[in-house]
Amino acid sequence: MRFYPICLTMLLAFFCLSAHSQVVKGTTHYQSTFDRSLTLKRVSFLNSVDNVNGIYARVMDDRLETLLRNDHQFDLIKAHLAGPLIQPEDLVARPEDVRSLSANIGADGLLIAEARKDPQALKLHLYLFSINSGELIAEETQMISQDKTEVVLKSLEELYAKVKRKLPYDALILSRTDNRVTINAGKKDGVRAGSDLNAVSIISAKKHPKRHFLLETKKAILGQVRVVKADDYLSFADVISEVEAGVLNTDIKITGISHVQHDETPWTRSHTPPAELLSKDNTPIFGKNSKEWVTLAPPTFGKVGAEFSLGRFDNNLSLNDGTNLSSKVQFYPRININGEIWVTPKLYIDASFAQGIGQASNPLGSPGEISSSLTQYQLAFGYNFMLKDDFFGPKLTLDMGLANYRMYLDTVSQLGFTTLEYRSVPIGLGGYVPIDPKGEWGLSAKAYFHLFPSLKESPFSSGGGPDNNINQFLFHVEKKMSARLKFKMGLEFLLLTTNFSGAGGRVTPATNLSHRFTFFTTGVDYLF
Repeated sequence: MRFYPICLTMLLAFFCLSAHSQVVKGTTHYQSTFDRSLTLKRVSFLNSVDNVNGIYARVMDDRLETLLRNDHQFDLIKAHLAGPLIQPEDLVARPEDVRSLSANIGADGLLIAEARKDPQALKLHLYLFSINSGELIAEETQMISQDKTEVVLKSLEELYAKVKRKLPYDALILSRTDNRVTINAGKKDGVRAGSDLNAVSIISAKKHPKRHFLLETKKAILGQVRVVKADDYLSFADVISEVEAGVLNTDIKITGISHVQHDETPWTRSHTPPAELLSKDNTPIFGKNSKEWVTLAPPTFGKVGAEFSLGRFDNNLSLNDGTNLSSKVQFYPRININGEIWVTPKLYIDASFAQGIGQASNPLGSPGEISSSLTQYQLAFGYNFMLKDDFFGPKLTLDMGLANYRMYLDTVSQLGFTTLEYRSVPIGLGGYVPIDPKGEWGLSAKAYFHLFPSLKESPFSSGGGPDNNINQFLFHVEKKMSARLKFKMGLEFLLLTTNFSGAGGRVTPATNLSHRFTFFTTGVDYLF
């Protein structure tokens, strides 16, 4: 009974793949364009790059050549390209450049390694591209605390193994004679005689929205093969089922090889279909997205955050007759919502909105308290000056935009306070620096210089010819809670002052006024 759901699955695969079928040498061969772009048999590598005058690049090139030469599943193709070094991030951004290399190299896949050294650590990065599509298939990064050559080369070998494991298949069919196929994987890869393996076609994939490496794949099962003999690096299997006669042929992909080494045991048939054919409720299905190698992509779009602030508010007003009016709120609560969109790794858009309420003492005596309401919002366009080749590493920021500050106060009389609304063009200069080797803790600071500050008062003006000034400083300590969540706490200082030089709407004109805030803030940022 076990073969009924498998046959049904393969029948569905036949119809779904018919749109991609091609006739090759008289044999029906199901391979989509996307599937062919992931068929890697001939692999080359470009010269490695580093930022220390080639100290690591030369030895990494030798190690990559050794790894490819010793990999029985790949044929090494030497690039022999002349000209300046190619930066891997340039290839990520321009797939057409990767495709143009195929005419000169003749390979299916392309590897390139990069090492970036900074005072804290050495960052090693390995990229794997498909020359057919030009897009990034997989990438892996590793931070190395020791800069010894043997440690770097050992880490490069680990990255090579990780990148290769991200291919959505385990092996390829090399050839077929009658009902027997040869597979380019053997005992060293985990193949055992008696094992049933799935033959699949990669129909489509979910890719990273910006960098385009694979996140998930959708596979169609074309049939099954049973291993009858396994050598160290090759194995031979009999076709036990296929959606159509002759479908399982050269370059068809094989999955289901266990990479955990065990002693061989007699093969026995299971009474349930392979795991790849089962849904979560063990119902036989077709076309289930492959989840076993999905990785969590790093944040690339931006962040949203929320903060709660508790601070002190001081309000001072000096009149022309020598009278000084002052009020203060010892505990002034405020909620701040902010967001940031990363247009590119260097360009960003930042927006924030804050709302606070409080009761201020009334210097005129009656009523005893004055209700106050604070509203702030700001929009800015900024640029990151990264001090390392790492978006989440140390950097300086520069932004410019529009800001609005409004403090509403209950009007008591023409002798009291007014509602103030300041507008300005803020220029923000800030920075961020990690304070531990793993980058989990960091410090950030920003100072705003407000250009062209203007003041609007209601229900009357305190004086003529106002000269306005705004000062603002922020300090934060940040703790990385997960790949996408950060906790932060800090201090914010905000001072708004105005000097008057003429008569206004008051009975007694004012000479100057000031609003001073000191906030202690706590909040979280979610990166996406």
